[in-house]
Amino acid sequence: MFEKRRARRETQIRHRRLMEAALDLVGLTGTAPAAPADLTALVFGRHCMEIGEEEAARYLDAARVQRLPGEEPEPAAVN
Repeated sequence: MFEKRRARRETQIRHRRLMEAALDLVGLTGTAPAAPADLTALVFGRHCMEIGEEEAARYLDAARVQRLPGEEPEPAAVN
């Protein structure tokens, strides 16, 4: 029971950290150029977390959608 709760809490913290970093990269308007590699480097530098480019691209897309309500942003390119 406690392990499930701890695992869920760790997942929530990880998600929050990744979303905060992605939102910082896309800026207030959601139009700042940001690549998945930028998010990967930022998250590693801030939190010593390693993420893949595909996961970084998903978080950047989510951040752009959150910042640009009503508009369909361009998906982040994965190299």
